[in-house]
Amino acid sequence: MKKTTVEKLNKVLDVTGDLIPVERIKKEKAPTVEITTTDLTTDYDFSRDQYHTLVTKGNDALDELLAVAKESESARAYEVAAMLIRNLSDTTKELLQLQKTKKEIEKDVKDPHTVNNSLFIGSTKELQDLLLENKKNGK
Repeated sequence: MKKTTVEKLNKVLDVTGDLIPVERIKKEKAPTVEITTTDLTTDYDFSRDQYHTLVTKGNDALDELLAVAKESESARAYEVAAMLIRNLSDTTKELLQLQKTKKEIEKDVKDPHTVNNSLFIGSTKELQDLLLENKKNGK
């Protein structure tokens, strides 16, 4: 006689009796998050200010680091200065990328400015004649 999986598990786990059914909890979908232009503008302004602060402080640190590197004539000091220059360059690129991303999001959020709807007033026969005439003329 074959044992069922439940019987085998009961023997291994030293459990007697039947399984107790567990009710499944229905998962609710998370509410959708709407992007508002005020949140976008606030976040953009904050990020932009942070990037500007980082670039400004980085430039100040770079000036001091280059002075130290000149005085010490240490290869390591020049290497650190080069890394800082690269990081400042990357931060500047990220600032431009932030601007581009904001424009893309704003374009998605805004409604279209121009909507062209053509409306024909007349009978179906007149419309068919007009379309046939346009087809003959190559329009």
